[in-house]
Amino acid sequence: MSRSSERLKKFEYIDHPADIAFRVYGRTLVSLFKNAAQAIYDILKPHKSSCKRVYIKKDQISSDSLDGLLVLFLNEILYLALEKHLIFTKILIKISWSRIPNILKYEMIGHKIDDVAREIKAVTYHNLKIRRISNYYQADIIVDI
Repeated sequence: MSRSSERLKKFEYIDHPADIAFRVYGRTLVSLFKNAAQAIYDILKPHKSSCKRVYIKKDQISSDSLDGLLVLFLNEILYLALEKHLIFTKILIKISWSRIPNILKYEMIGHKIDDVAREIKAVTYHNLKIRRISNYYQADIIVDI
């Protein structure tokens, strides 16, 4: 978080010896998840297609933990980008975490891509822990490249 403006960063890269790691922030869990998706797209650096068609994806996922929910969601984002050649610029999320399993419902609107500049194999669970810090959430995420 920037101390001078009290403005929260969306994400930042952090050092990792072998893979790519980033720290994601959000004032809410929903913004944390959206900012993490944005970080994945930043790593992939997708090349936009000339196709003008709009794509909509709606689904839900569940996990026994919020950390697991984040990994599943990001791996879904990754799958859609790499296998279906889709990225999403508008992401609506609803998270229910009052009971187990935790449920994330999403609706995303996006477009086709031709390719990505960098491949990611998977989002990992390694050292992942969503933390509440003062008035925001934070998580360190490592992606296997």
